[in-house]
Amino acid sequence: MAKTVRLGSSEGFLLELTLIDRQEKAGLVWGEGRFLVGGLLVMAEKDGCPISWTWVDLLEWLAKNWAYLLLEQNFPFQVSAMGISTLMRDLEKRWENMAEERMEDEEEQAFRFLDRHDLACAFKGIFFPATYLMRQGALMEVFSAEHSSHVRLNLQRAVSDLEDIGNYLAEVANTKDVSRGKLAAEQWCDRETCLIAQAVPLLTGLNTASLAQLNPENDPEYWEYDPESPLADGELMAAARMTSGVLLADQQLQVFELIRDAAKIATPELDSLSRSLLEDFKDIGKPYDQGYRVAIWLRRKLGKSDSEGVKPSVFLEQWKIPVDDFDMPDSILDAFACWGPRHGPAIFVNKAQQSTSAHVHGENTTLAHEICHLLLDRDGALPVAEVLNGNSPERLEKRARAFAAELLLPRNVAAKEVRMAASVNVAVTTLSSAYEVSTELVCWQIINSDAYATLTDDERNWLQGRAQRKVFADA
Repeated sequence: MAKTVRLGSSEGFLLELTLIDRQEKAGLVWGEGRFLVGGLLVMAEKDGCPISWTWVDLLEWLAKNWAYLLLEQNFPFQVSAMGISTLMRDLEKRWENMAEERMEDEEEQAFRFLDRHDLACAFKGIFFPATYLMRQGALMEVFSAEHSSHVRLNLQRAVSDLEDIGNYLAEVANTKDVSRGKLAAEQWCDRETCLIAQAVPLLTGLNTASLAQLNPENDPEYWEYDPESPLADGELMAAARMTSGVLLADQQLQVFELIRDAAKIATPELDSLSRSLLEDFKDIGKPYDQGYRVAIWLRRKLGKSDSEGVKPSVFLEQWKIPVDDFDMPDSILDAFACWGPRHGPAIFVNKAQQSTSAHVHGENTTLAHEICHLLLDRDGALPVAEVLNGNSPERLEKRARAFAAELLLPRNVAAKEVRMAASVNVAVTTLSSAYEVSTELVCWQIINSDAYATLTDDERNWLQGRAQRKVFADA
């Protein structure tokens, strides 16, 4: 009886495969197999039994899409999606009022993007529910449509498992005769060369024209990219990726120069706090609930009662995190930060007149937002940099926004003030002044508190209208 091999790991990607001897199909790697991700069965018969198929399909797909799987981190057209599972829904909103010819062109690009990230597309002539693989920083995020479930794997664990699978399939497929299997094995063996060639475009998220404009010499060292560590992201490449389609070229260059000038510094107090948090933190639930929980945790850790105001700049100074100002008019960029292997941690705040961060209330929110990323994301989906109002992962931005609001003004404090005040309007004004936050933030905290259910329709409508306005006078 043929031996069943287990390729990969039970914590990550796992292929259980029993080869079938079919000499007339040499090199096609016929076998009975099951594919699991984090313990979830994503490819098998409906009853969970192994499926009989040619697994050279999987080898071909891995070899062809290796660079995209391990480097591509932006969604097409800089769409702000919660994840790859909702991408088409978000793109359809984008296409609602778009000319048909342009929509069809974008739709084709979107399907090509999904095909190179959907493991199910590896198999020709057999259907499996979608299983999307996409890198986010130091993680590989996997979404199983069948289980409606996300699995987040350490990137190195994911790479190791996929290489274990690919190497075995290539060894079996690499026959003496010219065949699909032999060609797939050769392409697999050449995957690193192809990955390095595509690294800078994929890690920066920039097309050929934009790369040439920003780096006319076409020098990878400009981006601080090291071919010896081909998967390693960098602060400059991440900044380019997160500002692509958001900033003009000269504005991007301004960001790059600020990062280049940022020294690498030690932050032992912040590092200790982050380690302590990650021991308790569970990446489960809605992003905003996670943000609330972390803010409550931090207030307790810092010895702050709910009624006390918090000044983020004070804690950043204690943690030895530099906060520098810059001026970028006519831009939606409020701030950016770097904390990678060469630069930072450091935070840069846009003080141009129309920037939210130009005003003390907005600056408090901005700095609180960055504290969330510093605590939670340096070893995860944002290991090198973050751009506020850029192309950062929307899931992480929602979490950071909720964290910032709860850190600066706890919902229970907002609810208590609403119950005591002569009117909702008075409560909002009082809280904004006392806690140095925008009226917009106060309104959202009241809306998200348990006091909201006790308000009249007029009071709720007033809060909703105020919450969705950008009021720079009190931002």
